[in-house]
Amino acid sequence: MADGLRVLITGSNRGIGRETARCFAERGASVALNGRDAERLRRVEAELTGAGFRVFAVPGDISDPEQAEAVVLESVRLLGGLDVLVNNAAVSMRGRFEDVTFPVVDRVIRTNVMGTMMMTVHALPHIRESRGSVVIVSSLVGLWGLPLVSVYSASKMALSALAQSLRTELLGTGVHVGIVHVGLTQHDDDKAILAADGSPYPLAARPGASPQVRVAKAICRMVRRRRKRMVLTAAGHVLDAMVRISPRLATFLIGTATARVNRIAR
Repeated sequence: MADGLRVLITGSNRGIGRETARCFAERGASVALNGRDAERLRRVEAELTGAGFRVFAVPGDISDPEQAEAVVLESVRLLGGLDVLVNNAAVSMRGRFEDVTFPVVDRVIRTNVMGTMMMTVHALPHIRESRGSVVIVSSLVGLWGLPLVSVYSASKMALSALAQSLRTELLGTGVHVGIVHVGLTQHDDDKAILAADGSPYPLAARPGASPQVRVAKAICRMVRRRRKRMVLTAAGHVLDAMVRISPRLATFLIGTATARVNRIAR
């Protein structure tokens, strides 16, 4: 159960992060909400506070070292400590690698990798004290590099290494480190990601995608059961098994599917 837990969730002004905040709050946790869009974050705070939950908006850009530290310190002050850090904030992209501009690479890596690292560094002393949890929200592209999301995939694979290293370094401390590989998930209607040139890339509807609430419940369950690794969706389990059993087959099947999509697109 989450009763009494003090939880900080990055990127919780929308989508999976917002629903994860709701999930923890429904189970009795106090939650610090974080996001770069302060106005949107305040709306989520008002919505959840109005529902009777104990939540606090802590705006800040975690890709900035000083702001990342300030977000952790303010969250600890408001919550009276910290038991769980959920590293959810991320920037995604779509486009061929040869077309990707450096500003896109910089923004994706700075947020997804450096932001997660900086938040975790600043949160760890408090989580060590509470023998709590560090959770990293990753993606199926963190299992295997998929086409047209090269930079995003690279950032998510880096997080797998971070989780493995942290887990080993923190053996015997009582700190739980978990990583969850999220599959195709429903998104907010106004969500846009980055195209290769840095322009907004609007996302189409995702029929059959996992509801945000289902992903949020999986994250809450990971903390409750202190699980080290979770792969979500049936497609995710197939990909995970295929990568482990036959990387060559994974390369062939993904390449074949990509070629078919490209032919249809032309």
